[in-house]
Amino acid sequence: MSKPIDYTIEPAKGQALLNFQGRRLPDKIALFETSLVEEARHEGQKKFKFETELNYDFKNLLIHGDCLSACAFLKSQNIKVDLVYIDPPFASGANYAKKIFLRTGNGKESMENNTTAIGEEIMYGDIWQKEDYLNWLYERLLAIKDVMSADASIYVHLDWHIGHYVKLLMDEVFGESNFINEIVWCYHGPGSPGQQNFTRKHDTIFWYSPSEEYKFNDDDIRIPYHETTAAKFESAGTGFAGGEGFDGSRGKIPEDWWVLPVTSRVRTEIVNYATQKPEALLERIIKTSSDKGEIIADFFSGSGTTAKVASDLDRRFFTCDVGINAIQTTRDRLVKAKASFDVLKINDGVRLFRNPAQTVAKLFSLLEGYKDKAELGLGEFWDGGMINKRGTFTPVKFVGIDKKLTVELVDVIIEEVIGVEENNQEEIKTDKGTEDKIPSVKIIYAYRQPEVTQEYVNKAIKQSKKTGIKAELISLDELLAQKADVLYTPDNAMIEIKQDGKQWKVEIKKFFSSYLKNKIDDFKNKKVKPKQKTLDENGDNGNGNGNGEENPNDNSLPAEDQAKAMKIQISESGLELIEAVQFDTTLDKDGVWRSNLSIEDKAGVKEKIKAVYTLQTDKFKMKIRNIAGDEIIIDSSELIKK
Repeated sequence: MSKPIDYTIEPAKGQALLNFQGRRLPDKIALFETSLVEEARHEGQKKFKFETELNYDFKNLLIHGDCLSACAFLKSQNIKVDLVYIDPPFASGANYAKKIFLRTGNGKESMENNTTAIGEEIMYGDIWQKEDYLNWLYERLLAIKDVMSADASIYVHLDWHIGHYVKLLMDEVFGESNFINEIVWCYHGPGSPGQQNFTRKHDTIFWYSPSEEYKFNDDDIRIPYHETTAAKFESAGTGFAGGEGFDGSRGKIPEDWWVLPVTSRVRTEIVNYATQKPEALLERIIKTSSDKGEIIADFFSGSGTTAKVASDLDRRFFTCDVGINAIQTTRDRLVKAKASFDVLKINDGVRLFRNPAQTVAKLFSLLEGYKDKAELGLGEFWDGGMINKRGTFTPVKFVGIDKKLTVELVDVIIEEVIGVEENNQEEIKTDKGTEDKIPSVKIIYAYRQPEVTQEYVNKAIKQSKKTGIKAELISLDELLAQKADVLYTPDNAMIEIKQDGKQWKVEIKKFFSSYLKNKIDDFKNKKVKPKQKTLDENGDNGNGNGNGEENPNDNSLPAEDQAKAMKIQISESGLELIEAVQFDTTLDKDGVWRSNLSIEDKAGVKEKIKAVYTLQTDKFKMKIRNIAGDEIIIDSSELIKK
C-alpha cells in the first residue's frame, strides 16, 4: 500500500461557538488508493443531458470506505456534488443491531412470530464520549463542505440526543447566515407503560447551503391545501394568498414539520436494516434541492435509501459506508431498482471484521486473559487489561478505528501511563521474586501507517522520568491477521454442475458455515454477552418508547422464545443459511466482479434461495453470501462437471 496523499480542506466559515476540552481543528484529509470491486450494469442505462462540463463523465458510485476517504477521492477526481443528505450516528448510547433469520421460505409466518431468528448482528456502534463524537462529525462536515458545489445544499439528520450541539457546529462550518430550515420529521408510534415523559416520535433535519445561492424547487414538492383553507382563499378578499382569481390547484409549500410514516409501516420498503429511512422523506428532500442529472451524495449509506431514491428520480448518486453489511444491502437494493453503478473499495489500511462495531467487539476477545477495566480498577481512559500468569496485569487501550496514532495522542497516552504509575502501581511477590503489578501497557492502533514509532514512544516515556512502565504498540491489522484462523473460518459449499443440452445446470447441494453453526448453538443455549443496549429503526428498543431507554429483557429470552430457539435445527443441505447467490460469467482477468444480474438470487426474510440455476456456459465464478453477510467465491474450474 502506497503512502496516502494529503488534501487540504478549507477552514470553517463561521465563528467557533462550541468549545470543549480536546477540540480538534483539522485541515487535511488523506487520499488512499482505491480499487474497482464490481461493475453493475443494466441494459437501457439512463443518460443525462448536461449544461456544463463539470461532472460530465461521472458514474454512479458505491464506495466501501469512510466519509473522509470518500471526500478525498472526490477531491482527487475534481467532482463536486449538488446535494448532500447524511444520517450519521445519533450518539444514542447504543449499538444498532440486525436480526438474523434463517431463509426457510416460510412466507406465511409473520416477522413477529418468526421461529427462524437466530440472534442479532451488530451493524454499527453509537456509543460515544460527547467530545469524541463532536470532533468526529466536525471533521467530516468540513470535508463534505469542501466537495459541495456553490449552489448545493446539505441536510443533516439527527435527533434529540446530540442535534442541538451539532446545530452549533453547522453554524460554524457553513456560517449562521447559510442556515435555511430546521425540519422536524414526525412519525406515529405507541408509548410504553409507565413512561414518565412525552413519547419521543420526531427527528430533526438541519438544512444549510455553503452560499446564499441554493436550489428550491417549490413547484416539485407542493401539497394540497386543506379544504377549509382553500374555501377561505376562494372568498374574495380573504386570506394572505386569496382574493379574486385565487387558484389553489398549485397547492402550498409544506411547513417545516413533515408527518411521514417510518419504514416499518411501509412494508414494501423494508430491507431488514436498522435505522432505515422511508423513501418519501428522501424523495421530498431530493426534489426540493436538486435537478435531474445532478449528483446526490450520502456519506453514511446505511440501507441505501438516498441512492435508491436518487436513481428513481433520474439523479446520479455517490454513496459510501464503512460497514460491509451496509454496502451489501445498498448494492442489492440498487440492483433491484435497476440502477447501474460501480463499487469501489478504499484501501485505507484498516482491517475490519465486518464493520467497526463488530471489530471492536471481537478485538478484546482475542486478547488472552482480558478483563474489563472495572474488574481491574482502571480509570475511564483504559478499555481493560490482560491478566498475566504471575499475577501481574497489562492495561490495554484501543485508540479507535477512526483515530490515527499521532504525536499529540501519544503524549496524552503517556500522561495516562503516568497516572497508572501513580494510582495503580504496587509491588507484588511472584515465583520470580518481587515485580511491579503493572509492568507494561499495550496500545492498539488501527491505521497501518501511524505517525509515530515504537522507538518514539520508548524515548518519550524515558524523557518523562515519571514512570518505569513500558508501552507496547500493537497493530490491529497484525493482531487480526494472527487470529485469522479464529475469525475468518470460511464457509464451504458442495456444488454440482450438469450439462443440459446447450445449457448447464448449477446446483448448490450442501452449504455449511461454522460461524453460523456456533451462533445458533449460542442462541439455543442462551449464551449472552453482558447487558448492552441494542436499538433498531429510529432508536426503538422494542418497548415502543423510541427514546433509547434500555429494555430490561434485551439479553434474555422469554419462555415462548426459548421454546422456539430449541426447535431451530440446520437442515442436511444447510441452504437456509444462504442469503444471496451471484454469478460472474465474464471472467475478465482484471479481478472486477461483473455479476450476471438476470440470474442473481436473493432470498428475503420469508423466502429461500432457488439453489438451482441455468447458465449458458460452464465457465463462471459463483459468489455465495450467508445470512450474516460473509461471502465465498467459487471458481467453476475447481468443480467436477457431470
